[in-house]
Amino acid sequence: MKKTIVVNGIAIGEVEATGDLILDAKLAQEYLNNKGLLKQRSLAGEIFSTAQAFANTSAYLYENGLKKQPSKGTSIVPFVVNSAFAIELYLKALGKKHHVTLRGHELLKLYKTLPRTALVEIEEAIPRCAKERRLGNSPNFVEYLKELNSAFVDWRYIFEKSQSGPIHIEPTIFVMQVLHEAFRSQVKV
Repeated sequence: MKKTIVVNGIAIGEVEATGDLILDAKLAQEYLNNKGLLKQRSLAGEIFSTAQAFANTSAYLYENGLKKQPSKGTSIVPFVVNSAFAIELYLKALGKKHHVTLRGHELLKLYKTLPRTALVEIEEAIPRCAKERRLGNSPNFVEYLKELNSAFVDWRYIFEKSQSGPIHIEPTIFVMQVLHEAFRSQVKV
């Protein structure tokens, strides 16, 4: 039996299906490598890619559950958890991009541990991203991050708590967007 190898939605070949998922993955990797299609990413790039996947899930929840009227209240918890985790991973990706390993879930601590070059990349992204969001006054990235500081931990099991602090959707999206753009930038200090 054969398995089809698909890259970006296009079937590019087949490999033998052994029934062993680990061996099948290895065969697929070898096939892609032999065809020159296997792209190795840095660890920072891998973390960024995972952050982007969680941010995309948040965007889906926003577009299909929170933005539409009437909104689906059941979408808010997964939106917050996925957004907060995306932000955590974006911060860790930025750290790794600048050769710093960040640990933990507290967003402010992660932010404060970033090297100066990463902070400059964030500051450069803020005005560009603010133009696309409804934030009212001048955006305050650190205040928004503070609001989300422990959201990943707090909101995962929100049903076990009597209450949690409020989360504002537009600033949350703004923080994700800023960190996404900051990682992609090439600001030199």
